[in-house]
Amino acid sequence: MSKREPDHDRPLGRAEIVQAILASAAELFAAKGPSSTSLRDVATHAAVNHSLIHRYFGTKQQLLAATLQHLADRGVELAASGELDAERQELGDLHMRVLVRSALDGYPIAELQERRPGMEWVLDQARPNFPTERGAQLAAAHATALQYGWRLLGPVLRAGFGLADMDDEALRAEVIAEIGRTLSLPRD
Repeated sequence: MSKREPDHDRPLGRAEIVQAILASAAELFAAKGPSSTSLRDVATHAAVNHSLIHRYFGTKQQLLAATLQHLADRGVELAASGELDAERQELGDLHMRVLVRSALDGYPIAELQERRPGMEWVLDQARPNFPTERGAQLAAAHATALQYGWRLLGPVLRAGFGLADMDDEALRAEVIAEIGRTLSLPRD
């Protein structure tokens, strides 16, 4: 986790300040969880005055909500623009860690995000393959849980099930294939 020099690289103007705060909040919330991260920690990391967080975001919970929404929206932007897969993967991992840390800290994640564009995209992929909305919803939820499980617990799963010798790309391809099967197998 890098910390900016106080006298250098200070963001200027509302747009830069907001971006610096969101980036710092995401990094710190992912690393320590929101309960262990103070707004002063975020301000110091972002090289902004603490009062600017209150001005632009309000409370820590409001900052967390804005951070989750920013990460979700940015992920969809990257996917739509065809940006590098590695950048999308990194952003997806960061978003997932913020979500999981926040949930473990007891924050009401379901209430914090107004839009869930990534989940909506997954659901859109499942809908044509299922005769009912409930079937598509369950398939999309299962596929997302599968992806999150591998991202979070991949090393443990590899060791526990004798998959440690499998290279990362082959394993990633298998997970993607299983997600594809999950999204296309009607269960209704």
